[in-house]
Amino acid sequence: MADPALASMVRAMGLENARHYTAATPKIKAYRDRWAELAKYRDGPVNPRRVEVTAPAEMATQIKAKAFELGADMVGICRLKPHMIDLGEDLPHEYVIAACVAEDYEKVLLGANAVEEEAMRVYATCSDIATELAAHIRDLGYPALAHHNGGSAVQAIPIFYQVGFGELGRHGSLIHERYGASFRPGFVTTDLPLAEDQPREFGVQDFCMHCNACMRNCPGDAIPKDPVITDGIKRWLIDLEKCYPYSRLRDEYCHLCVDVCPYNVRSHPKTYKSFMKQRKQSGYKTPKSW
Repeated sequence: MADPALASMVRAMGLENARHYTAATPKIKAYRDRWAELAKYRDGPVNPRRVEVTAPAEMATQIKAKAFELGADMVGICRLKPHMIDLGEDLPHEYVIAACVAEDYEKVLLGANAVEEEAMRVYATCSDIATELAAHIRDLGYPALAHHNGGSAVQAIPIFYQVGFGELGRHGSLIHERYGASFRPGFVTTDLPLAEDQPREFGVQDFCMHCNACMRNCPGDAIPKDPVITDGIKRWLIDLEKCYPYSRLRDEYCHLCVDVCPYNVRSHPKTYKSFMKQRKQSGYKTPKSW
């Protein structure tokens, strides 16, 4: 309900909360409890005996190795910029580390609840990773704050783009060449000197200009045909008032725009083919629990 667009829609319907949050399964509730529990460990005391960093590139390699050791599938680093910070928040740190975990795409064949449970499981794992990585950096003598579902002041998509995880897709999410958009994040902001990664392009947006899979499958017709340009970056703006009735105001999670993206074929060709066959049989724009 911290999302102003969602909150206004919920109030307009005379509700107190979004249905898909209140209709959570026991597993989902357990995962939510986990990241709520970790909220109090987002920050902590900093070791007064600071490790001197003379080679930011070497330190970046060490930090990435630590994140991978903790369970991350993707790790990237960039300088923290104002557009990456939530409005009204004050983050004095120089850098942000993104540590992401891929979802098990096979869950798409098991229905909407299975997909959401997998997403929440990964979010909980990312909360663990961010919490432990921040604590590790504080042990090195540098301030570090974890950002995850239990508490965050950063914007995921701009960070994903800047650290080179991929390009912005038509469905509004960022697409990685291996994981598509089926991954979830945890972040750490810090003053630890680190070498920065850079944005990368590998043809996603050119592909999106000719692919209509997410548009054909969106039950709310919330995905636009034409992109906009913001500060020189092309992106598609999702119509939240059309999206939320299916992704937030029903019992079941939607997520169809990501699940039908052809970039999932690269790592799960058989599953993708089976899933798209189900979509065709059910009628593309039907909600996920067909």
